[in-house]
Amino acid sequence: MEEANARNGGSRWKRGLQIAAACVVVFAGAFAVGSAVAGPFFWYSCSLDGLEAHGPAHASVLLDRDGKRLGMLGASGARLPVSLRKISPVMRKAIIDTEDRRFYENSGIDYIGILRALESDVSSGQFAQGGSTIEQQLVRNLYLSPQQSLGRKLDEACLAEQLDRRWSKNRILTAYLNDIYFGQQAYGIEAAAGAYFGVHAKNLTLEQAALLAGLPQAPSAYDPLTRPHAAKARRAEVLAAMVKAGDLSPGRYRQAVHSPLGLHPHQAPGLSGQTYLTGFITSQLVDEYGAERVRRGGLRIYTTLDAKKQTEATRAILGTLDRKKDPAGSVVSIDPATGQIRAMAIAQTGKQIAYDIAADGQRQAGSTFKMFVLTQAVQRKINPWTTQYLSAPFIGPNNWRVQTFEHTYSGRIPLIQATLLSVNTVYARLTLDVGPKPIADLAQQMGIQSHLKPVPSVGLGANSVTPLDLASAYATLADGGVAHKPTILTKVVFPGGSTEAASKPRGKRVIDEKVAAAVTRVLEANVRSGTGTAAALAGRPAAGKTGTTDSFADAWFAGFVPQLMTVTWVGYPTNERPMKGVHGIAGVTGGTLPAEIWHTYMTAALQGQPVEQFANPGSPPYKRWCGRYEFARTWRDARKPDSCKHQHKQKHKRKRTTTAKTTTVRTTTRTTTQPGTTAPPPTTTAPPPTTTAPPPTTTAPPPTTTALPPTTTTTPTTTATTTGSPPDVRRGARRPELPTAGRR
Repeated sequence: MEEANARNGGSRWKRGLQIAAACVVVFAGAFAVGSAVAGPFFWYSCSLDGLEAHGPAHASVLLDRDGKRLGMLGASGARLPVSLRKISPVMRKAIIDTEDRRFYENSGIDYIGILRALESDVSSGQFAQGGSTIEQQLVRNLYLSPQQSLGRKLDEACLAEQLDRRWSKNRILTAYLNDIYFGQQAYGIEAAAGAYFGVHAKNLTLEQAALLAGLPQAPSAYDPLTRPHAAKARRAEVLAAMVKAGDLSPGRYRQAVHSPLGLHPHQAPGLSGQTYLTGFITSQLVDEYGAERVRRGGLRIYTTLDAKKQTEATRAILGTLDRKKDPAGSVVSIDPATGQIRAMAIAQTGKQIAYDIAADGQRQAGSTFKMFVLTQAVQRKINPWTTQYLSAPFIGPNNWRVQTFEHTYSGRIPLIQATLLSVNTVYARLTLDVGPKPIADLAQQMGIQSHLKPVPSVGLGANSVTPLDLASAYATLADGGVAHKPTILTKVVFPGGSTEAASKPRGKRVIDEKVAAAVTRVLEANVRSGTGTAAALAGRPAAGKTGTTDSFADAWFAGFVPQLMTVTWVGYPTNERPMKGVHGIAGVTGGTLPAEIWHTYMTAALQGQPVEQFANPGSPPYKRWCGRYEFARTWRDARKPDSCKHQHKQKHKRKRTTTAKTTTVRTTTRTTTQPGTTAPPPTTTAPPPTTTAPPPTTTAPPPTTTALPPTTTTTPTTTATTTGSPPDVRRGARRPELPTAGRR
């Protein structure tokens, strides 16, 4: 009986499997027939018929944060469509190998690519790969919104398959190359070839084509004008893809990958009369809402800009640089609590500037980068009020020579005094002690987006950055160590009346609040009685740092109050020309014209706003510091790594009294920087009595070191700082920073 039941059960199971298999065969057959007749999406309803593709572009309106009209974002997306035969063959290969290497084999959907993208996403734990074909990207740009949803993805795939069945591959490729956004207001390959290289699409070389083929994925991230290092790395990826596809030989790859970018930028068509903000705002719009929606125009774009502050920024620049041959100026102002840009102005008397220096201009930052060195030092528990470094000529690695232009030095001085005097020789030693790479890493964590080389001179501003970069990084300090990505958009109202808010990146703490407060107190003292006195605000606390390049080609002031951070830059926009004799100044430094522009702008921008004090969360922990280069004359006679422990034991008792005295000075400095006054007691800027004169051994190099010029033993100008403020620190006085052979 049991055997019979088992046989019957087995038969039923077998019949069930047969029925299921038959159903699968029928379903597969039906799917195959449907796919053959109507495509793989025969089961999903979509149609190209009735969809409206490109219409004529319309102008968009730019509005400030309160809805006041700022200007127009013109119909700059007027493309320059060309036929496929007028597009360089190497450009066609580069874009296919990069974006859709099975373009000529797939049917609008690359199932192999999708599976590989899914595998990559799963292994990386994030959505890193898209797997979109050229057809999918084209229908997305032509017909669909950038909204991410399952329904839109199905529409995209269905329409892509229909487009592939309806159009030839060459027609699809032509439409794609004439439609995609390459950045810099360039829609389509002909406009892009002209914007970046000043050539026609048919004349693009391998190197040029590879650069352009890498841009559509992220035009602003790989923009060769603002991020050349990222653009070169992306170009290498494109060249590698061409080798993998068999369209490029390894030998030609090696030649091309090491070639310069070779840019010859030209203004994109349709930009005449546009504001310099056009490129920056457009790139943000494209990243947020998609290229085609921006190109169509007709938008009401609400920005974070403040119309009053924008006007005052331009007025401050032209009111200070008011002569015919004066250099240009730029102002970038950010709300440190949110990262929202309140003003971004560029102006030059008698000239119209279309190039966005604030967001795209890469210039050496000079001594404004000392803030990052000081912050890294305080993070390492180095006390800037008590820790002394040698102010004397220094010879670093690779015969890097740092000295002052006047050949006057102070011997051993506290770091706060070195900051107020902007002493390069001290900061060169400190940079080597805390490490160039940690300094560069910290600067980028705080908001510097430009590529930074971790060289010994990084702390003296040898790298080039944009005013927006510097403003973003200093805003991190102003917000107590919380970094915010700078933003300029709040929302966009589309032609149909729909409104979409812009994303609001969350802040990220990158510095301890006590460290940020300690560095702010030093910079506050710098505005009261250091190199930044021309920026001081009446009845309101302010903190900041000056910066000047050694050729006087660029001058900066980066300063802030608790509720607003502003960077000012002065220089010639088209070439790095020394600013000598401007307004009778021998050499324009950060403490002169840039500080004056900052003072004028901030006075107007803060009118009617409450006076806020800097946060005082207390002092960070400090410990006794023994730097290898602290008192070294050259990098070769730096202390041995283990020498500090032995020295500490021998001098512990003798140092106890000094420590007590310096602690008192530190406390006094901290408490007296809080009131909103511009004239602090003299004791807050003076080092302890025991540090007013360097020990005899510091005025001459050790016998074993290289002989230095006799002028290095003189200290007539800087030792006077122990009696109060540095000389010539009256409000508005143009006190130049100490010029050096490095950066100031």
